[in-house]
Amino acid sequence: MTDDSSTQDEPIQDQHTQPDDAKVAGILVQQEADLAGHDEAHVLSALRQRFTDVGIHVSEDTLQDHAQRIASLEPNRFSKK
Repeated sequence: MTDDSSTQDEPIQDQHTQPDDAKVAGILVQQEADLAGHDEAHVLSALRQRFTDVGIHVSEDTLQDHAQRIASLEPNRFSKK
């Protein structure tokens, strides 16, 4: 006999929560891999979008600093245009 009273009727909560600083670091690592050497304006736009998507506020100055740094990196096999 099965017990149907134990069905999942609510969304599963995120089981692996991360502090915001770990999320920021993860986004930056991924954007570095994907966008190294790309146009700074493109990198800045991508960073804004990613941080907006995850709901983390990063100051415009900080975003610009990261965009400049990522754009100046040597492209790799993942970030080639």
